[in-house]
Amino acid sequence: MLITYTSHRVELLPLLRRELEGYKCFVLEEPETEELKRLLSGEMAGKEYAMWMDTPFPVYTEKLAELLLELKKRNMKILAVEPYLQVIEGIHRAVDEGRYEEYVKDKTVRKVLEVERKATKALLEYQEAFMSKDFDLVVEKTLEFARADAERFVLRDRMRAERICEISQEIPEIPDFAVEAGQIHFLLKKYLENCMPTRSVNLVEIASKMAGIKYVKNPGNELTEHFIREIEGMESDADYELLAAQALVYITIVSKEEMFPSESCRFPHIVDEVRAAKIARSLTYRGCRKFVEEAWFKRFKA
Repeated sequence: MLITYTSHRVELLPLLRRELEGYKCFVLEEPETEELKRLLSGEMAGKEYAMWMDTPFPVYTEKLAELLLELKKRNMKILAVEPYLQVIEGIHRAVDEGRYEEYVKDKTVRKVLEVERKATKALLEYQEAFMSKDFDLVVEKTLEFARADAERFVLRDRMRAERICEISQEIPEIPDFAVEAGQIHFLLKKYLENCMPTRSVNLVEIASKMAGIKYVKNPGNELTEHFIREIEGMESDADYELLAAQALVYITIVSKEEMFPSESCRFPHIVDEVRAAKIARSLTYRGCRKFVEEAWFKRFKA
């Protein structure tokens, strides 16, 4: 089993294509959808697929769809396996179809609903905290959201690993899978190793080396990872408040627009994200306070 740790960046797709060579099955970090079924059946082109998807990365989604069609032509099996998000999709459908009460009787659905509600509540409180113009309160709410988000990641990875292990038993004719995973899903490898040998590659770190820059993790992701480790009973000596403060700086200065590789820069997002992470990680708590007050709080009228 190979886990390809990646992110929604067009510049990483060539690296992903390279890593998938020789594999017969690619497991997407997506729930099953009608749109994906139509794409893989040839009823929908990549551009149309991206238009139907609610995504902040439309060009990446289109290019990934084109890659999936290419892999399909090479007889690679494409599976969408993300049980947590599948349950969320199921809740929405159950509400629309008037069978919510019946659907949430399932134990797994109730657990997902509990974790999702907690994370959503923490996110709303984090967003509302900005209106207070109280930096310490924003940091506090950042910590609360990161902790709730970590619980969500733990459950997502556990559910996904269990399902992938089941699938590996259901289709023994495919001896090895390649699995897509986001950067923060490091527990997926630990959980998958319980049922099969698993290795991983980090495409972001590979891209950083190819770009000739030292990879620096963004402070928000690192904060969430520390909470994940804490939930799993691992020790952590991180300065949580400082990481939360630095994360606020990072999200302010990192590019929000999709960027694309060029002759002058093959990995524009990697370069920008490392730049932003270095700046944020260089600041003290007081420095972060000053930056955020200048960048955010002065936007709001008293």
